[in-house]
Amino acid sequence: MAALHAQGGVPLGWQPTLPPGDPAAGRRTFDALGCPACHRVAGETFASRVPEPRGPELTGMGSHHPPAYFAEAIMNPDAVRIDGPGYLDDDGRSIMPAYDTMTMGELADVVAYLASLRTAEPPSCHAGAPATAAITMTSVPLVDRPPPPATPARAFFAQSYDVLPGRLDDFAAWFAASGRPAFLAADGLETIDTYVDAAKASAAVTTIFGFRDEAALRTFMGDPGTAEVWKQFDGFVGPHGHLATERPLVYRAPSLSAVQ
Repeated sequence: MAALHAQGGVPLGWQPTLPPGDPAAGRRTFDALGCPACHRVAGETFASRVPEPRGPELTGMGSHHPPAYFAEAIMNPDAVRIDGPGYLDDDGRSIMPAYDTMTMGELADVVAYLASLRTAEPPSCHAGAPATAAITMTSVPLVDRPPPPATPARAFFAQSYDVLPGRLDDFAAWFAASGRPAFLAADGLETIDTYVDAAKASAAVTTIFGFRDEAALRTFMGDPGTAEVWKQFDGFVGPHGHLATERPLVYRAPSLSAVQ
């Protein structure tokens, strides 16, 4: 217990989990709470549906987010705010109500329903899609954070993932022989760095592609010529997220580092 307290009170890599829910019951609760009045789900018809829902569409969302994300969004709508028309009030807070009267069972059921909303093949933000549609640049605040070191790259694309069981050696061999030269052949790609955060329970591996500028990043992601190398890369890894930013996401802080 002393060691547990010393490392922050939770086991290494710990993440909260919900009890198993019933997707069918969650769908009924989703409808009873009036969620379809704001959120569209393609192919679904609800009693509380409105012609023009104003919240984010939830079609296929189970393919993109883990269950804990849905639970957090329901319990605390301000945890992730979408800066879009009609999503925020005048104070910059989410217009989604907090469902603080839900039971744990109802929450687990609704999360199970949302997690079940999957597409057969999730849309890719990798090569082959129009460049302007494939990438949304995200601003990373650096308030109270050491600045990143100087780098020739000015735009970054990050992918966090877990390597599929038993595939690490194959992945490394493929990257050395095929992946690295194929990626580096792209105009404007300056760096490829992969980091491992062993304290994370999942998506512990992050690869960051650094580009000369945003235009080079958009051109690279929209180039059908890189579709095959992305397909091969993704064949070695599990479900993953993506983020495009104007600053590095992970870097060493020299002002707080030392070497003996």
